[in-house]
Amino acid sequence: MKKDTASRIKSFNANREQKVLPIKYQAMSGSLFRFFRGSCHLFYEDLLQQYPFPASPATWICGDAHIENFGSYKAANHLVYFDLNDFDEAVQAPLLLEISRLLVSVEIAATAIKFTAREKKNITKQLLNHYSSTLVYGKPGNIERATATGLIKSLITKVADRKAKSLLIARTDNKSKKSKLIISDKLLELSREEKKDLGTAFTRWFSNTHHKNYLFADAGFRIAGTGSIGVKRFLILLEQEDNPKEKKLIDIKQAMPSCVAKYCNLKQPDWKNEAARVIQVQEMMQNMAPAFLSAFQFRDDWFVVKEMQPTEDKVNINLAIKQPAKVEKHIADLGSLLASVQLRSSGRLASATADELAGFANNTSWKKILQEWSLHYSNQLKKEYIDFCIAFKDGYFKN
Repeated sequence: MKKDTASRIKSFNANREQKVLPIKYQAMSGSLFRFFRGSCHLFYEDLLQQYPFPASPATWICGDAHIENFGSYKAANHLVYFDLNDFDEAVQAPLLLEISRLLVSVEIAATAIKFTAREKKNITKQLLNHYSSTLVYGKPGNIERATATGLIKSLITKVADRKAKSLLIARTDNKSKKSKLIISDKLLELSREEKKDLGTAFTRWFSNTHHKNYLFADAGFRIAGTGSIGVKRFLILLEQEDNPKEKKLIDIKQAMPSCVAKYCNLKQPDWKNEAARVIQVQEMMQNMAPAFLSAFQFRDDWFVVKEMQPTEDKVNINLAIKQPAKVEKHIADLGSLLASVQLRSSGRLASATADELAGFANNTSWKKILQEWSLHYSNQLKKEYIDFCIAFKDGYFKN
């Protein structure tokens, strides 16, 4: 039995939390798209061994720009935005790496909901056209409640109208005298010692960093996403010292080295730590950052801290299965938004300027190459997915 794909995945995850990796592998076996989400490192290993693209300007990339890493969230200014929201793999890299990953994710998703070859070609064509035209225009846009349209509009309206307490109600148990987090398949219990040490360290740091007087109430090990399952991730419940009814849910996620950096052959800044890398690139690329975005050290690891955002605040294009025109509009919006994200960070820390990005986008010969490669790679990925599923069923990942 072929073990190449399985061994690459197992090797990459060797330094992750082994107790939760079975959850990740189970999720990855669920569909080709979940496999794609959970194996970002395979994408860059495969791409940069073959690299069929022309040279492109060095820009800041989030590193994992698939369609489900765009979503709605409430920023620190209390307004709701729709934007890129995952920067774990962020680095400076050739521009075409980022748009190619988004393009492959569109190809996989559109195939899964049984769009025709012609419909898929139109969708990817519009994505690339809106991406390049926004780069040529040279001014970043943003999507908020007043400017949202199509599939994004209903999502962003729902987030804007949601009361702040709704997430707390769903995640906490207030029946006892002291509020507790609800343990579930998405939130695992911590040992008493780890919870105590985490609570003591975090509340002291939180008070000194954000000048907010909150007391530690509870914490759990959080399971979210696909690719990030296996890194240390905690959900912390805080209560305001003077008003215990005022609570905050804080997400803290271990920052690991980017799986893109070693493949793109570009010198990166000398970051203080991996959390500093994630945060600084996120602040450059996002229109507005979420509340409390900061770096926290616990024991020997660095974590990215932010106010918790609901995981369901993403557009589900499966709901538009009979409406390719709506999907085409949505994917075109993602193309414009990805270009805007890159324009926001253009010229920062030795990355290409907006003029350089526009100059590259004006020459559109790379579009056909990307479309052909995205189709080729999605077919290659199907084979890797089959290899993975065979190994998974045979128990290869149990030891």
